[in-house]
Amino acid sequence: MTKTDESDIKGDFIVHLARLGMAGKSGDVQAYVRRIAKKLSKADAALTDSLTDLLSNQPAAPNAMREATAGFVPVDSDSRLALLRQEFPVSLEVDPILDADIAEQLEQIIAERQNLSSLEKAGLPPTRTVLFSGPPGVGKTMSARWIAKRLKRPLLTLDLATVMSSFLGKTGANIRLVLDYAKSIDCVLLLDELDAIAKKRDDDGDVGELKRLVTVLLQEIDEWPSRSLLVAATNHAELLDPAVWRRFDDVVVFPLPDSQTRAQVISVAFDRDANAIQPLLNTLADLWEGKSSSDITRLARWIRRRTVIGKVPMEEALLETIGRDLKLAPASDRKKLLPLLAGLDIADRRISAATGISRDTLRKYRTGNAPKISSDMEDDD
Repeated sequence: MTKTDESDIKGDFIVHLARLGMAGKSGDVQAYVRRIAKKLSKADAALTDSLTDLLSNQPAAPNAMREATAGFVPVDSDSRLALLRQEFPVSLEVDPILDADIAEQLEQIIAERQNLSSLEKAGLPPTRTVLFSGPPGVGKTMSARWIAKRLKRPLLTLDLATVMSSFLGKTGANIRLVLDYAKSIDCVLLLDELDAIAKKRDDDGDVGELKRLVTVLLQEIDEWPSRSLLVAATNHAELLDPAVWRRFDDVVVFPLPDSQTRAQVISVAFDRDANAIQPLLNTLADLWEGKSSSDITRLARWIRRRTVIGKVPMEEALLETIGRDLKLAPASDRKKLLPLLAGLDIADRRISAATGISRDTLRKYRTGNAPKISSDMEDDD
């Protein structure tokens, strides 16, 4: 690059930067500075280092709470209801319990944001957009909240299923309002229920306006600034337009929890009663195969509430929960649970009534070696 070329770039840079700054477009300013720093990297290393240092430190400079509340939260023009939920600081009772591979992916995203200077000097942007895919209750929303908590950034949540308007053109305007607002601050933006909008564009049931809305959304994802992190979540990956997958910097697929993860979820969900349930931990993990972390937590909390309000021992509350499922389960599942049921310190008559398994069958499994939870319940047989 000649000195003349370098001078022209710097001159154009100053003019355009001033134009963006006067318009208050801080996100665009960052993007432009990043582009210029890359062009000048060989010609002026000192200037490039100064610019990349500014870029890497800028997200941490403003007060996150002040940024999150400085502007007016976007509202629907007719209902005047807020189009998104804001949370800052983000507070979690417990951190999400995740598969090791998923946890590693999320830690990478967090680490990138915490090491922006190194990425900037290498000419690399951090992960700007990420798609969370998986069935309900596997931790997608909690993980987005956890990332925002770790990064000490506001979490903005837009539920695309609820923002859909009967007037599709208005839906597009609402989404643009939210996206423009999120771009103006350092935040984590969660687009929940992405499949409500970003459906396959070959769906004959969709009108042209909705298909155009998908195109607009894809363009927004492409142009998302590195200042903020956009997280989209879907429970129905099969409904997404194929082009959506290519637009995200990263995709995290959340599976149903495996046996080890289920055991961890059970221990956390039973909280102060975890020691009481410990002898049956692995058995319960097998029993609740195929259930999401949310399902397991709900079951565990119901059992605990039942023991407190109903004044019944924990194993009987557990039996009630198991019994409801077993009465609808195939014979193979019922047989698999016989050792667990026989190991409970509850009368065969009560187990039989709760599960529909005959007392004779249960007696065959009464070996006396099965793990038990301590109980004061008397055998009524």
